[in-house]
Amino acid sequence: MPNIFFCTVDNENAFFDSHETTHFKVVRKKAGDIVICTDGNGNKYKVQIKQLGKKESFGSILESKYIGEEKNNSRLILFAPSGKWERLRWLIEKAVELGVDKIYITKTKFSNRDYSQKQDKINFLIRDSCKQCARFHFPKFEIINFNDITEVAPANTFFLDFNGKKIPEEIGNNVGLIVGPEGGFSEEEIKILKQNFVGIVLGRKILRFETAALVSLSYFSLKLSKI
Repeated sequence: MPNIFFCTVDNENAFFDSHETTHFKVVRKKAGDIVICTDGNGNKYKVQIKQLGKKESFGSILESKYIGEEKNNSRLILFAPSGKWERLRWLIEKAVELGVDKIYITKTKFSNRDYSQKQDKINFLIRDSCKQCARFHFPKFEIINFNDITEVAPANTFFLDFNGKKIPEEIGNNVGLIVGPEGGFSEEEIKILKQNFVGIVLGRKILRFETAALVSLSYFSLKLSKI
């Protein structure tokens, strides 16, 4: 069940697309009801629904407020493997809840599914995850190749490696996390990672990539006060 809704704004009016209109009907909202909304850019709106249509709806903005970013200006970046949708979907959903600021869906040698035609689907996933956890700043995502990581990763970036170091106590304000696919990284990819980033290990057990990512993101998120 969404805790907030997504809208676009024009002057004193808020507009809701078919996706949001469907959610209104699912949770039995009706004309006259008041809902909390966002445009995904940090703005919080109190809106009274004026009309519920078959495909679109609109309402009047009663109050608006900008919800600022974290005071310490910290950023948390995730590089997620471009693998099976059901696992990638779960990881993106949890990353949004944990306050990740940007997600790079990364094609590697052993994880190279093409999601370029599914960007709308990913945007809806991010939107719905933000609505559920009442997040007013929607994270962005981008599809990249492995070799592009070094160009966009923050200096303080870690990658999951069973032979890596213990996860550090001090991590800085801008953190990147690189997660490998089920089949792991290729030898050439590991070489590039070790040359540019710090390998970290979470413990003795071998975890699925999405589990290891969730544990790591949770730690970084808490450290950076993202949740």
